Parts: sequence; structure tokens; C-alpha cells
Amino acid sequence: MNLDVNDAPNVTNRKLREIASFLTSHDKETEVVIHIHGYNTRNKDFENWVKEIQHYINNDKFINQKKIVFIGYYWPSEYITLKSDNEDELISSHFGKAIRTLPIFFRTIYNYASAGLITTFAFILAILSLSISDNFSLTLSSFTLFLLAFGIAFFACLFGYVFCAILLRVSIYFRDNYRAVNYGVPDLVDFIRQIDNTIIEQTPGNTRDEKKWNFAQSNQPRIKLSFIAHSMGAFVTTNVIRVLSDIFDENSIPTLVEGTNQLQLQPSPNIGNVFSLGRLVIASPDIPIETIMPERSNFLRSSLRRFEESYLFSSQGDIILRVASTAANYISFPANTYDRGFRLGNAVVDSRIDTAGLFMKYGIVNQSDEDGSVNPDAESSMKQIGIVSDNRLKSLCDILSRNSKVTQNEAIAGLFTYFDCTDYKDVTNENDQEPKGILTRALRKAVLSFWDCLVLIFDNFVLGRNGHGGYFQGELSKKIIYRLAFLGFRDFLISLQDEPDYQEIFETIDAQVDREAVQTSLQSQGLEIDTGKETFIKLSRVLSQKCEDKGIKVFLAPERYLVDMLGKQRDRQGY
Repeated sequence: MNLDVNDAPNVTNRKLREIASFLTSHDKETEVVIHIHGYNTRNKDFENWVKEIQHYINNDKFINQKKIVFIGYYWPSEYITLKSDNEDELISSHFGKAIRTLPIFFRTIYNYASAGLITTFAFILAILSLSISDNFSLTLSSFTLFLLAFGIAFFACLFGYVFCAILLRVSIYFRDNYRAVNYGVPDLVDFIRQIDNTIIEQTPGNTRDEKKWNFAQSNQPRIKLSFIAHSMGAFVTTNVIRVLSDIFDENSIPTLVEGTNQLQLQPSPNIGNVFSLGRLVIASPDIPIETIMPERSNFLRSSLRRFEESYLFSSQGDIILRVASTAANYISFPANTYDRGFRLGNAVVDSRIDTAGLFMKYGIVNQSDEDGSVNPDAESSMKQIGIVSDNRLKSLCDILSRNSKVTQNEAIAGLFTYFDCTDYKDVTNENDQEPKGILTRALRKAVLSFWDCLVLIFDNFVLGRNGHGGYFQGELSKKIIYRLAFLGFRDFLISLQDEPDYQEIFETIDAQVDREAVQTSLQSQGLEIDTGKETFIKLSRVLSQKCEDKGIKVFLAPERYLVDMLGKQRDRQGY
């Protein structure tokens, strides 16, 4: 089914009714998974991408057993490239449009600066050409030379000022950002709202209030709403959830327990009348690093904390975010330090074994090799997650401003499971003979140097390495992303039992894990010992081993360990 903006209202309503009927016509729990693209994406490229995902989930024997509506949401991004059959997409065409649409102020400076430079250089060339002749002799005074140099510098500065503005416009970053905020977010909000409204309208009842009551009292569970978002698509997703959250619902207003700093109310995943937020999977998110910090400036906390599960795929070597996005946002982002301008897509997992960073741990870095336990303190993420800046690794604690007032009991960073794919090596298709670096050259360095980044710029723009979206190309990362989004962490671990190398890995892990230590760990947490918990701990070790083999560093959210592996109740108080 294809929902198009050019559809007539009756056609759109018919399609919405079909979606609503599918979601409510079965006894099984239903889910909606929405995939959202990022910056600089063509409609036809995204359509092919959605078809690839559709083919993948139809052929995955675990995902295709579920009742899911998969939606590829295309917001009106622009596109720029060096080679294309469409002239409007060429960089030269964008330069022409940028010059033609210059406002009067910039146009005046541009015209006078261009004329001044041309006149000055023409005068210099004329003098040089005449001086070649033996019959012509001209001696310029120091003051005249100074005026020429000053004129060139003055007009060059004016021209450079306008040229920088033209470059920013040609990058289409700010225009895509505007389109995402003002077109992408409202359209998706309205689409979700229309599905919600259609489902309520199809519920038995005489009035709308009666229909809402009947749906709430029925055995029909809320429909899980999950997202797969890439780059600027993560920005669209989080802002959509902010808008959909009912700020006037009294049940969503947290209050403090008397005499303490603890919040009484846990954030609800429920959205609207029929939806419940499920899983958020974001790859190379183009949103500020401070959105996971426990500060007042964390404007996305209200939306991020409402998802049942959250996953972040990042790379230190994502040049698009580390250079282009950070430089572009330097103009508009209200940060007093360079570090605060980093994007979430550049987050790294600190797994250094030695202080020099020569040896690092891969796989699930915050899991004990002995008993498979994970540090239950969500604040541990503030020490093990960070960025690379000034040629050194800085944790979130280091970035946290000393002058910033901590306004949350718990850091939202602790709700995410992080997959640091900087050193990820894998095959991208069946024809590949040897694994290769997917996002970078997989140098296995704790800190990529300035020269390493220059090489990555060359790789991205000349050799075609996809350092920004390669997560969707590698075999393992693709499987992790899609199964986490469509199955969730618990079912994803169960699906690992079907892997070709599962038995071999499981036997190795079974020999390594101390069963007595596992049971002691469970007893220390006040839990009953059963084979189910032990099995999930071993399955998580299988995931860890597979990630270790491919060079992926994982920080497992303590909540995933406590809730999905040990079966405890979810506790979001303080978030």
C-alpha cells in the first residue's frame, strides 16, 4: 500500500481504514514499526531501501511470525550529488540556485566584491603585461602596493563571507533540518493521529467518548509503536513523540515523594488512545549528545524515557556527523564548548583495558565473564559512554558541565543499549569472501587521530565507503537492528539459538561460565534460581561473542539485564 500526499481525501481515508482494520482484526498483539530516513535522501533511494527491509522481514522466520504493519515514512528531504541523471540534483545546479536566490544584502556584497576582485586583478595583469615590454617602465610606490594588497584582502573577505553562506545553503543541511521540523514531524504526527482516530471510530459505541471507553475496557491490547530511524530521522522521531505526548494528562505529571528527591510517577509508554511506545532503534542519530545528559537542557528526555527499549548504533569514525553536522550546527547550537556540539551518532563505548588504550574489550563490555551479570547501576553509562575530542576519550561525566544543574535523579543515558561499530568488520553480501571494515578501516584504536579522520573523508567521498549508513549493510548489524526493532531484546536472544554457529559458541560459553557463580549472583539479587534465567544469561554471552568476533563494542542497558534476562519489573522512577 502506498499513501501519497496527492491522494484524494476519500482514497486516503480508505487506506487508513484498511490499516486500522488489519491492526484490530486479529487476536494476536499487533505492532506498527515505522522506518524514517535521514538527511540528503532521494525518494527512489528510500523506496528501494524500504523494499529491502520488507524482503528481509518477510524472509526472517522469526519476524514473519508476528503481526506487524511496517511503514516506510519519507519526509521531503532534498538531495545533492556529484553525478546524477537529474540536473536538479547536481551540486552545480544547487550552486546556481543559491546564487540566484541570494537576498539583496548578500547579493549587493557579492556583486561589489566580485567586481572589486575582477577590477583589481585586471589592473595587476595589465601592469604585468605592460612591464614585459622593453619600452614600458613603471615603478609603483609602497603606498600603491599597499592599496592593491588591501583592496584584494578587503574584497576577498567580503566575497568569502557571502561564499560561506552559499556553501551552507548548498550543503542543504539547514534546509533539510527545516523540512524535517516543519514538514516531516507534523505530517507523521497527523498520520499516527489519524490511525488512532480511525481505530476509535471503528470501535462499537454511539458517541466518541463511549467508543474510547469501550476500546479501553476491551481485551484489545494497545498497539505497540516502534521506530527505526537513521541520522536526521532520529531527530524527526524524537520530536514526533514529544508532540504526541499529552502534556495536559494529569497522569503524566511527575510528583516528588514527600521529603525526598524521588519521583512518584513512572513515565507511561501510552500514546493517544490505542498506541503504546515499544522500541526505538536509532543509527547515526543526528541529535545532540546532551539529549542523554541529566540536565535541564535535555529537551528530548520526555520522549526518550517513554520507550520500553532503546538502542543506539554509533561510530567514532562517522565523518558526516563528526565534521559536517558538527560544523554546520556550530552556527546555531547554543553550546559554550566544542564537546557539547557532538552528535549522538559519534558516541563511543569506553572498553579500554589499559590506560594507554592499546588493548580493548569487545562484545558486551559491562558484562561479567564469570557469572554473566551486568552492573545494575544505570549511572555506569555516564562513565563508560563518551566521545573522542581533542585526541582523547571523554566520558559523559567529563562532558557534563560543572556549572550545569543536574535536574534528574537518573541519567537517560542508562536506558540505552549502545552498539559502537567503529571497528566493525563483516561481509555485506554473499559474494564477499573476506570481512572488511564497514564504517571505518577497523584500525582497533581507542582514539582515531586527525590523520585517520582525513583518510576516512577520502574513503567516504572517493572510495564510496558508507561511514554514515553502513549499519544497514553489514550482515550482523543489519540482523541486530531489524530483530531488535521487530522482536525486542528478549525474543532476539531466543532467535540466536537458530544461528548456524550457535551450538559451537554455546558449548564454549557453557564451559567458561561458572554455573555456581551465576546462581550466587542471582541469589544475591533476591531472585529464585531457575534454568530460564541461566539460559538468557548464556544467550547474552552468545550475542557478546558474536559482536566480539565482528569488532562491535556493546554497552548493555542495565534494564535489559534486569527486565528481559532476569524477569524483574521495569522501574523508571527518577527518569
